[in-house]
Amino acid sequence: MSRNRLVGIACSALLLLTLFVVLPGIGADEKDKSARESLYRPLGLFTDVLSLVRANYVEEVETRPLLAGAFSGMAEAMDPFAEYVSPEKMAAYESYVAARSKDLPELGIVLARRMNYPVVVAAIAGSPAEAAGVMSDDLVEKIDGRLARGLALWEVESLLAGKPGGRIRLAIVREGKPRRRTIDIVRASWSPSAPSGSRSGSETVVRIPAFGPGTAAAVKAILAPLDRTKPLVLDLRNNAWGSFDEAARTAALFTPSGPLGELKGRKIETKSFRAEPGERVHESRLVLILDSGSAGPAELFAAALQEALNKSGGAQASSAKKAKSETEPPESGEEWPDEAAPPSTPAAWNGKLVRIVGEPSMGMGFLQESVRLQSGGSLKLSVGKIRTVSGRALSPKGLVPDDRVYHVPPDETQSITPADPFLDRAVKVLAESRPKAAA
Repeated sequence: MSRNRLVGIACSALLLLTLFVVLPGIGADEKDKSARESLYRPLGLFTDVLSLVRANYVEEVETRPLLAGAFSGMAEAMDPFAEYVSPEKMAAYESYVAARSKDLPELGIVLARRMNYPVVVAAIAGSPAEAAGVMSDDLVEKIDGRLARGLALWEVESLLAGKPGGRIRLAIVREGKPRRRTIDIVRASWSPSAPSGSRSGSETVVRIPAFGPGTAAAVKAILAPLDRTKPLVLDLRNNAWGSFDEAARTAALFTPSGPLGELKGRKIETKSFRAEPGERVHESRLVLILDSGSAGPAELFAAALQEALNKSGGAQASSAKKAKSETEPPESGEEWPDEAAPPSTPAAWNGKLVRIVGEPSMGMGFLQESVRLQSGGSLKLSVGKIRTVSGRALSPKGLVPDDRVYHVPPDETQSITPADPFLDRAVKVLAESRPKAAA
Protein backbone atom coordinates (compact mmCIF):
# COMPACT_ATOMS: atom_id res chain seq x y z
CA MET A 1 0.00 0.00 0.00
CA SER A 2 1.41 3.41 -0.97
CA ARG A 3 2.46 5.96 1.59
CA ASN A 4 -0.09 8.49 0.27
CA ARG A 5 -2.91 5.99 0.70
CA LEU A 6 -1.83 5.26 4.27
CA VAL A 7 -1.77 8.98 4.99
CA GLY A 8 -5.26 9.33 3.50
CA ILE A 9 -6.64 6.49 5.64
CA ALA A 10 -5.00 7.95 8.73
CA CYS A 11 -6.47 11.40 8.00
CA SER A 12 -9.93 9.92 7.48
CA ALA A 13 -9.69 7.97 10.74
CA LEU A 14 -8.54 11.10 12.54
CA LEU A 15 -11.50 13.05 11.12
CA LEU A 16 -13.99 10.38 12.20
CA LEU A 17 -12.39 10.24 15.64
CA THR A 18 -12.70 14.03 15.93
CA LEU A 19 -16.34 14.09 14.79
CA PHE A 20 -17.67 11.20 16.88
CA VAL A 21 -15.41 11.07 19.94
CA VAL A 22 -13.46 14.24 20.62
CA LEU A 23 -16.10 16.86 19.81
CA PRO A 24 -18.91 15.13 21.77
CA GLY A 25 -16.48 14.75 24.65
CA ILE A 26 -15.68 18.45 24.53
CA GLY A 27 -19.41 19.24 24.46
CA ALA A 28 -19.97 16.96 27.45
CA ASP A 29 -17.11 18.66 29.29
CA GLU A 30 -18.65 22.05 28.57
CA LYS A 31 -22.04 20.80 29.84
CA ASP A 32 -20.45 19.30 32.94
CA LYS A 33 -18.57 22.53 33.52
CA SER A 34 -21.78 24.54 33.22
CA ALA A 35 -23.59 22.12 35.56
CA ARG A 36 -20.75 22.34 38.09
CA GLU A 37 -20.77 26.11 37.95
CA SER A 38 -24.56 26.24 38.46
CA LEU A 39 -24.10 23.99 41.51
CA TYR A 40 -21.02 25.66 42.97
CA ARG A 41 -22.53 29.15 42.82
CA PRO A 42 -25.32 28.48 45.38
CA LEU A 43 -22.96 26.30 47.44
CA GLY A 44 -20.61 29.26 47.58
CA LEU A 45 -23.47 31.44 48.76
CA PHE A 46 -24.35 28.84 51.41
CA THR A 47 -20.73 28.87 52.65
CA ASP A 48 -20.76 32.69 52.77
CA VAL A 49 -23.97 32.75 54.82
CA LEU A 50 -22.67 30.07 57.18
CA SER A 51 -19.41 31.98 57.69
CA LEU A 52 -21.22 35.28 58.29
CA VAL A 53 -23.53 33.69 60.86
CA ARG A 54 -20.67 32.06 62.72
CA ALA A 55 -18.61 35.25 62.72
CA ASN A 56 -21.26 37.90 63.35
CA TYR A 57 -24.27 36.41 65.16
CA VAL A 58 -24.90 37.95 68.56
CA GLU A 59 -24.00 34.67 70.27
CA GLU A 60 -21.59 31.92 69.36
CA VAL A 61 -23.34 29.18 67.42
CA GLU A 62 -22.43 25.59 66.66
CA THR A 63 -22.12 24.49 63.06
CA ARG A 64 -23.84 21.11 63.44
CA PRO A 65 -27.39 22.36 64.22
CA LEU A 66 -27.10 24.97 61.48
CA LEU A 67 -26.23 22.28 58.94
CA ALA A 68 -29.03 20.00 60.21
CA GLY A 69 -31.48 22.87 59.78
CA ALA A 70 -30.23 23.50 56.25
CA PHE A 71 -30.62 19.82 55.33
CA SER A 72 -34.14 19.74 56.76
CA GLY A 73 -35.02 22.87 54.79
CA MET A 74 -33.69 21.31 51.60
CA ALA A 75 -35.82 18.21 52.16
CA GLU A 76 -38.94 20.27 52.87
CA ALA A 77 -38.33 22.31 49.70
CA MET A 78 -38.83 19.11 47.65
CA ASP A 79 -42.29 18.44 49.08
CA PRO A 80 -44.02 18.86 52.47
CA PHE A 81 -43.50 15.19 53.34
CA ALA A 82 -39.76 14.79 52.66
CA GLU A 83 -37.65 14.71 55.85
CA TYR A 84 -34.00 14.64 56.84
CA VAL A 85 -33.05 12.46 59.82
CA SER A 86 -29.76 13.41 61.46
CA PRO A 87 -27.29 10.69 62.60
CA GLU A 88 -28.05 11.58 66.23
CA LYS A 89 -31.73 10.72 65.74
CA MET A 90 -31.31 7.55 63.69
CA ALA A 91 -31.69 5.19 66.65
CA ALA A 92 -35.03 6.80 67.56
CA TYR A 93 -36.10 6.80 63.92
CA GLU A 94 -35.34 3.10 63.47
CA SER A 95 -37.33 2.30 66.63
CA TYR A 96 -40.24 4.28 65.21
CA VAL A 97 -40.05 2.41 61.88
CA ALA A 98 -40.01 -0.93 63.70
CA ALA A 99 -43.03 0.07 65.79
CA ARG A 100 -44.97 0.96 62.64
CA SER A 101 -44.77 -2.55 61.25
CA LYS A 102 -48.48 -2.88 62.08
CA ASP A 103 -51.03 -2.28 59.31
CA LEU A 104 -52.79 0.59 61.07
CA PRO A 105 -51.51 3.56 63.08
CA GLU A 106 -52.58 3.50 66.72
CA LEU A 107 -54.59 6.73 66.65
CA GLY A 108 -55.67 6.86 63.01
CA ILE A 109 -54.33 10.34 62.19
CA VAL A 110 -52.82 11.19 58.80
CA LEU A 111 -50.49 14.17 59.18
CA ALA A 112 -48.88 16.85 57.03
CA ARG A 113 -46.89 19.95 57.95
CA ARG A 114 -48.01 23.57 57.85
CA MET A 115 -46.23 26.64 59.23
CA ASN A 116 -43.72 24.25 60.83
CA TYR A 117 -46.51 22.59 62.84
CA PRO A 118 -48.09 19.17 62.29
CA VAL A 119 -51.56 19.48 60.84
CA VAL A 120 -54.23 16.79 60.51
CA VAL A 121 -54.97 15.75 56.95
CA ALA A 122 -57.68 13.37 58.15
CA ALA A 123 -58.79 11.39 61.16
CA ILE A 124 -59.62 8.00 59.65
CA ALA A 125 -63.25 6.99 60.11
CA GLY A 126 -63.53 4.33 62.79
CA SER A 127 -60.28 5.33 64.52
CA PRO A 128 -59.78 6.50 68.13
CA ALA A 129 -58.81 9.95 66.80
CA GLU A 130 -62.11 10.34 64.95
CA ALA A 131 -64.05 9.09 67.98
CA ALA A 132 -62.32 11.70 70.15
CA GLY A 133 -63.30 14.51 67.80
CA VAL A 134 -60.07 15.18 65.86
CA MET A 135 -60.90 16.83 62.53
CA SER A 136 -59.25 17.58 59.20
CA ASP A 137 -57.13 20.78 59.25
CA ASP A 138 -56.65 20.70 63.03
CA LEU A 139 -53.24 22.18 63.83
CA VAL A 140 -51.47 20.22 66.59
CA GLU A 141 -49.91 22.74 68.95
CA LYS A 142 -48.83 20.45 71.79
CA ILE A 143 -48.59 16.71 72.47
CA ASP A 144 -48.86 15.85 76.17
CA GLY A 145 -47.65 19.35 76.95
CA ARG A 146 -44.69 19.23 74.54
CA LEU A 147 -44.62 21.94 71.89
CA ALA A 148 -45.01 20.32 68.45
CA ARG A 149 -43.51 23.19 66.48
CA GLY A 150 -40.43 22.12 64.53
CA LEU A 151 -40.88 18.38 65.10
CA ALA A 152 -40.49 16.12 62.08
CA LEU A 153 -43.61 14.18 61.15
CA TRP A 154 -41.99 10.90 62.15
CA GLU A 155 -41.23 12.38 65.58
CA VAL A 156 -44.86 13.46 65.98
CA GLU A 157 -46.13 10.03 64.94
CA SER A 158 -43.65 8.41 67.33
CA LEU A 159 -45.04 10.49 70.21
CA LEU A 160 -48.61 9.58 69.26
CA ALA A 161 -47.94 5.84 69.05
CA GLY A 162 -48.06 3.61 72.11
CA LYS A 163 -49.69 0.66 73.75
CA PRO A 164 -53.49 0.25 73.51
CA GLY A 165 -55.22 1.69 76.54
CA GLY A 166 -52.79 4.57 76.94
CA ARG A 167 -54.11 8.11 76.88
CA ILE A 168 -52.61 11.03 75.00
CA ARG A 169 -53.59 14.70 75.16
CA LEU A 170 -53.47 17.01 72.16
CA ALA A 171 -53.70 20.80 72.28
CA ILE A 172 -55.07 21.82 68.89
CA VAL A 173 -55.97 25.00 67.05
CA ARG A 174 -59.08 24.91 64.88
CA GLU A 175 -61.08 27.37 62.81
CA GLY A 176 -64.32 28.32 64.48
CA LYS A 177 -65.35 28.73 68.10
CA PRO A 178 -63.71 27.81 70.39
CA ARG A 179 -60.43 28.27 68.50
CA ARG A 180 -58.21 26.37 70.97
CA ARG A 181 -59.21 23.14 72.62
CA THR A 182 -57.79 20.06 74.32
CA ILE A 183 -58.59 16.56 73.05
CA ASP A 184 -57.85 13.37 74.98
CA ILE A 185 -57.47 10.22 72.88
CA VAL A 186 -57.33 6.66 74.20
CA ARG A 187 -55.14 4.36 72.10
CA ALA A 188 -56.96 1.24 70.97
CA SER A 189 -56.99 -1.42 68.29
CA TRP A 190 -59.39 -0.48 65.52
CA SER A 191 -60.46 -1.02 61.93
CA PRO A 192 -61.48 1.65 59.41
CA SER A 193 -65.19 2.09 58.83
CA ALA A 194 -66.63 0.15 55.91
CA PRO A 195 -68.29 1.77 52.87
CA SER A 196 -71.99 2.47 53.32
CA GLY A 197 -75.01 3.53 51.30
CA SER A 198 -77.74 6.01 52.24
CA ARG A 199 -80.33 8.32 50.74
CA SER A 200 -80.26 12.12 50.69
CA GLY A 201 -83.53 13.36 49.31
CA SER A 202 -84.09 11.43 46.09
CA GLU A 203 -80.40 10.66 45.52
CA THR A 204 -78.31 7.66 46.54
CA VAL A 205 -75.08 8.45 48.42
CA VAL A 206 -72.24 5.94 48.76
CA ARG A 207 -69.75 6.85 51.45
CA ILE A 208 -66.20 5.46 51.00
CA PRO A 209 -64.19 6.38 54.13
CA ALA A 210 -60.95 4.54 53.22
CA PHE A 211 -59.44 2.19 50.66
CA GLY A 212 -58.39 -0.61 52.96
CA PRO A 213 -58.55 -4.32 52.04
CA GLY A 214 -62.01 -5.37 50.84
CA THR A 215 -63.23 -1.87 49.90
CA ALA A 216 -63.92 -2.77 46.26
CA ALA A 217 -65.92 -5.86 47.25
CA ALA A 218 -67.91 -3.84 49.80
CA VAL A 219 -68.74 -1.11 47.28
CA LYS A 220 -69.72 -3.73 44.70
CA ALA A 221 -72.12 -5.28 47.23
CA ILE A 222 -73.70 -1.87 47.85
CA LEU A 223 -74.14 -1.29 44.11
CA ALA A 224 -75.53 -4.77 43.38
CA PRO A 225 -79.23 -4.06 44.16
CA LEU A 226 -79.12 -0.58 42.57
CA ASP A 227 -80.03 0.34 39.01
CA ARG A 228 -76.68 0.60 37.22
CA THR A 229 -78.02 3.42 35.00
CA LYS A 230 -79.04 5.72 37.87
CA PRO A 231 -76.75 8.57 39.03
CA LEU A 232 -74.91 8.41 42.35
CA VAL A 233 -73.09 10.63 44.84
CA LEU A 234 -69.75 9.20 46.03
CA ASP A 235 -68.58 10.78 49.30
CA LEU A 236 -64.75 10.65 49.65
CA ARG A 237 -64.30 13.22 52.40
CA ASN A 238 -61.54 12.49 54.93
CA ASN A 239 -60.53 9.45 52.87
CA ALA A 240 -56.73 9.50 53.28
CA TRP A 241 -55.84 5.89 54.06
CA GLY A 242 -55.51 2.62 52.17
CA SER A 243 -53.73 1.33 49.09
CA PHE A 244 -53.57 2.53 45.51
CA ASP A 245 -54.31 -1.02 44.33
CA GLU A 246 -57.61 -1.10 46.24
CA ALA A 247 -58.52 2.37 44.96
CA ALA A 248 -57.93 1.21 41.38
CA ARG A 249 -60.02 -1.95 41.93
CA THR A 250 -62.86 0.20 43.24
CA ALA A 251 -62.56 2.66 40.35
CA ALA A 252 -62.89 -0.24 37.89
CA LEU A 253 -66.47 -0.73 39.13
CA PHE A 254 -67.40 2.59 37.49
CA THR A 255 -65.20 2.81 34.38
CA PRO A 256 -64.82 1.08 31.01
CA SER A 257 -61.85 -1.25 30.66
CA GLY A 258 -58.55 0.52 30.14
CA PRO A 259 -55.74 2.32 31.98
CA LEU A 260 -56.54 4.21 35.19
CA GLY A 261 -53.14 5.67 36.07
CA GLU A 262 -49.63 4.68 37.08
CA LEU A 263 -47.04 4.97 39.83
CA LYS A 264 -43.88 6.26 38.19
CA GLY A 265 -40.44 7.48 39.24
CA ARG A 266 -36.91 7.76 37.90
CA LYS A 267 -35.49 4.96 40.05
CA ILE A 268 -38.46 2.61 40.50
CA GLU A 269 -40.26 0.23 38.21
CA THR A 270 -43.41 1.80 36.78
CA LYS A 271 -46.61 0.25 38.11
CA SER A 272 -49.75 0.55 36.00
CA PHE A 273 -53.35 0.46 37.23
CA ARG A 274 -56.06 -0.84 34.88
CA ALA A 275 -59.75 -1.65 34.74
CA GLU A 276 -60.33 -5.07 33.17
CA PRO A 277 -63.27 -6.03 30.93
CA GLY A 278 -66.36 -7.12 32.86
CA GLU A 279 -65.53 -5.29 36.10
CA ARG A 280 -67.83 -2.34 35.51
CA VAL A 281 -71.14 -2.45 37.40
CA HIS A 282 -72.28 1.19 37.18
CA GLU A 283 -72.85 3.25 34.02
CA SER A 284 -74.28 6.67 34.80
CA ARG A 285 -73.40 10.10 36.14
CA LEU A 286 -71.40 10.53 39.33
CA VAL A 287 -70.84 13.43 41.69
CA LEU A 288 -67.72 13.00 43.82
CA ILE A 289 -67.39 14.91 47.11
CA LEU A 290 -63.78 15.78 48.01
CA ASP A 291 -62.31 17.93 50.74
CA SER A 292 -58.84 18.81 52.07
CA GLY A 293 -58.85 15.45 53.88
CA SER A 294 -59.17 13.47 50.63
CA ALA A 295 -55.66 12.20 49.92
CA GLY A 296 -53.53 9.45 48.43
CA PRO A 297 -55.60 6.50 47.13
CA ALA A 298 -58.77 8.64 47.14
CA GLU A 299 -57.09 11.02 44.71
CA LEU A 300 -56.16 8.19 42.33
CA PHE A 301 -59.76 6.93 42.51
CA ALA A 302 -61.29 10.34 41.79
CA ALA A 303 -58.83 11.23 39.02
CA ALA A 304 -59.28 7.83 37.34
CA LEU A 305 -63.07 8.28 37.24
CA GLN A 306 -62.77 11.88 36.10
CA GLU A 307 -60.48 11.09 33.16
CA ALA A 308 -61.99 7.75 32.14
CA LEU A 309 -65.57 9.04 32.09
CA ASN A 310 -65.00 12.63 30.96
CA LYS A 311 -63.06 11.89 27.78
CA SER A 312 -63.42 14.39 25.00
CA GLY A 313 -66.14 13.33 22.65
CA GLY A 314 -67.91 11.44 25.42
CA ALA A 315 -71.19 13.07 24.47
CA GLN A 316 -70.90 11.87 20.90
CA ALA A 317 -71.86 8.23 21.24
CA SER A 318 -72.24 5.90 18.31
CA SER A 319 -75.55 6.07 16.46
CA ALA A 320 -76.64 2.75 17.95
CA LYS A 321 -75.96 3.96 21.47
CA LYS A 322 -77.67 7.29 20.85
CA ALA A 323 -80.91 5.44 20.21
CA LYS A 324 -80.94 4.18 23.80
CA SER A 325 -82.52 6.19 26.61
CA GLU A 326 -81.46 6.36 30.24
CA THR A 327 -83.99 3.66 31.08
CA GLU A 328 -82.49 1.30 28.51
CA PRO A 329 -79.23 -0.06 29.90
CA PRO A 330 -76.74 -1.94 27.70
CA GLU A 331 -77.50 -5.50 26.74
CA SER A 332 -76.30 -8.19 29.14
CA GLY A 333 -72.52 -8.26 29.09
CA GLU A 334 -72.35 -5.17 26.89
CA GLU A 335 -70.55 -1.99 27.94
CA TRP A 336 -70.54 1.55 26.63
CA PRO A 337 -67.57 1.91 24.25
CA ASP A 338 -64.49 3.50 25.85
CA GLU A 339 -64.86 6.68 23.81
CA ALA A 340 -68.58 7.10 24.45
CA ALA A 341 -70.74 8.17 27.35
CA PRO A 342 -74.34 7.01 27.79
CA PRO A 343 -76.40 9.12 25.39
CA SER A 344 -78.65 10.58 28.08
CA THR A 345 -75.84 12.72 29.52
CA PRO A 346 -77.43 16.18 29.94
CA ALA A 347 -76.10 19.07 27.87
CA ALA A 348 -75.48 20.99 31.11
CA TRP A 349 -72.68 18.55 31.91
CA ASN A 350 -71.11 19.00 28.44
CA GLY A 351 -71.36 15.29 27.76
CA LYS A 352 -69.35 14.41 30.86
CA LEU A 353 -70.26 11.82 33.45
CA VAL A 354 -68.30 13.03 36.50
CA ARG A 355 -68.30 16.27 38.45
CA ILE A 356 -66.26 16.94 41.57
CA VAL A 357 -67.81 19.00 44.37
CA GLY A 358 -66.07 20.35 47.46
CA GLU A 359 -62.51 21.47 48.20
CA PRO A 360 -59.13 20.85 46.53
CA SER A 361 -57.70 17.51 47.66
CA MET A 362 -54.46 17.21 49.62
CA GLY A 363 -51.99 16.13 46.92
CA MET A 364 -50.50 12.97 48.48
CA GLY A 365 -50.23 10.71 45.45
CA PHE A 366 -46.68 9.52 46.04
CA LEU A 367 -44.49 6.64 47.23
CA GLN A 368 -41.81 7.37 49.83
CA GLU A 369 -38.61 5.56 50.76
CA SER A 370 -35.86 6.21 53.31
CA VAL A 371 -32.32 6.37 51.93
CA ARG A 372 -29.37 5.93 54.25
CA LEU A 373 -26.64 8.57 54.02
CA GLN A 374 -22.90 8.11 54.45
CA SER A 375 -23.05 10.45 57.44
CA GLY A 376 -25.16 7.86 59.28
CA GLY A 377 -28.36 9.82 58.85
CA SER A 378 -31.27 9.22 56.48
CA LEU A 379 -33.34 11.05 53.91
CA LYS A 380 -37.03 10.25 53.56
CA LEU A 381 -38.16 11.35 50.11
CA SER A 382 -40.66 10.67 47.36
CA VAL A 383 -39.33 8.16 44.81
CA GLY A 384 -42.54 7.75 42.82
CA LYS A 385 -45.64 9.77 41.99
CA ILE A 386 -49.12 8.76 40.93
CA ARG A 387 -49.87 10.07 37.46
CA THR A 388 -53.19 10.00 35.67
CA VAL A 389 -53.68 8.63 32.17
CA SER A 390 -53.22 12.17 30.80
CA GLY A 391 -49.95 12.54 32.71
CA ARG A 392 -51.12 14.73 35.61
CA ALA A 393 -49.14 14.24 38.81
CA LEU A 394 -51.26 13.96 41.98
CA SER A 395 -48.52 15.44 44.18
CA PRO A 396 -47.81 18.02 45.52
CA LYS A 397 -51.00 19.55 44.08
CA GLY A 398 -54.21 17.60 44.31
CA LEU A 399 -57.50 17.72 42.40
CA VAL A 400 -59.46 20.94 41.91
CA PRO A 401 -63.26 20.63 42.20
CA ASP A 402 -65.62 21.62 39.41
CA ASP A 403 -67.98 23.11 42.00
CA ARG A 404 -66.13 24.76 44.90
CA VAL A 405 -67.76 24.60 48.32
CA TYR A 406 -66.35 26.85 51.05
CA HIS A 407 -66.33 25.34 54.50
CA VAL A 408 -67.85 27.53 57.19
CA PRO A 409 -66.43 26.61 60.62
CA PRO A 410 -69.27 25.73 63.00
CA ASP A 411 -69.83 27.68 66.20
CA GLU A 412 -69.75 24.84 68.71
CA THR A 413 -70.96 27.14 71.47
CA GLN A 414 -74.39 26.96 69.81
CA SER A 415 -76.67 23.92 70.09
CA ILE A 416 -77.93 24.16 66.51
CA THR A 417 -77.02 21.16 64.37
CA PRO A 418 -74.83 22.43 61.51
CA ALA A 419 -75.88 21.85 57.91
CA ASP A 420 -73.75 19.83 55.48
CA PRO A 421 -73.06 22.26 52.60
CA PHE A 422 -70.89 19.71 50.76
CA LEU A 423 -73.59 17.04 50.58
CA ASP A 424 -76.31 19.61 49.91
CA ARG A 425 -74.35 20.99 46.95
CA ALA A 426 -73.56 17.51 45.58
CA VAL A 427 -77.22 16.48 45.69
CA LYS A 428 -78.22 19.73 44.00
CA VAL A 429 -75.65 19.28 41.20
CA LEU A 430 -76.82 15.74 40.57
CA ALA A 431 -80.51 16.73 40.63
CA GLU A 432 -79.86 19.58 38.17
CA SER A 433 -78.24 17.12 35.79
CA ARG A 434 -81.40 15.12 35.30
CA PRO A 435 -83.26 15.78 32.04
CA LYS A 436 -86.36 17.81 32.75
CA ALA A 437 -89.67 16.08 32.16
CA ALA A 438 -91.65 17.27 29.16
CA ALA A 439 -94.29 19.80 29.96
